[in-house]
Amino acid sequence: MVTFTSDSLVCERYILGPLEVNTYLVYEKGSKEAILIDPADESQTLANRISELDFAVLTIFLTHGHADHLQGVEYFRSRFPFAKVAISAADAPMLLDPALNLSVFLGGPIVLRPADQILKENDTIRTGAHEGLLKSVSGHTTGGMILVFPGMVFCGDTLFAGSVGRSDFPGGNAKDLTKDISGKIFSLSDRIVFPGHGPETSISEEKNSNPFFDAPFTV
Repeated sequence: MVTFTSDSLVCERYILGPLEVNTYLVYEKGSKEAILIDPADESQTLANRISELDFAVLTIFLTHGHADHLQGVEYFRSRFPFAKVAISAADAPMLLDPALNLSVFLGGPIVLRPADQILKENDTIRTGAHEGLLKSVSGHTTGGMILVFPGMVFCGDTLFAGSVGRSDFPGGNAKDLTKDISGKIFSLSDRIVFPGHGPETSISEEKNSNPFFDAPFTV
């Protein structure tokens, strides 16, 4: 576990699953509301941590519907019956279809129960006094979403340190991906970028040096 803080907002990073997905537990200190982002596999350590912090509300936010980011969903749902799974309308069908979520290509089909909450642009997810804003960023999948907090942005597989997400899967589109990164991530003030794989970075770093964009990038 690696921990980051911004004001009273805490982000704990856990690397889970065979594809080493970054799973994040986000919460305000002292709050009973938490957000679990992309639970990629079962994790007793993470489950124990959620129990230790004694949350009453747990939103399982899925940045997109690929299997490597949702393999642990039902494990955490069973451990915490109050948990609610949230995903965009466009990617929601991927939870139910192993071909759409690509799990048929990753060693075994994954079929989840339907999402509890369907998300749209400018919806919010709250923990304590902190309200995270959701933005649609397509191109890796049709319905990819990012979650924006002051000081932090959780990008799933859209933007990485020095790279961008793949756009060659079904529903992917390279032009849409770079357009939405430019318009919806690079337009934000500088903050830590928490990607779906690999190390964290910052918006300023990616604007200045990401090879998929003209550097330095200007909005």
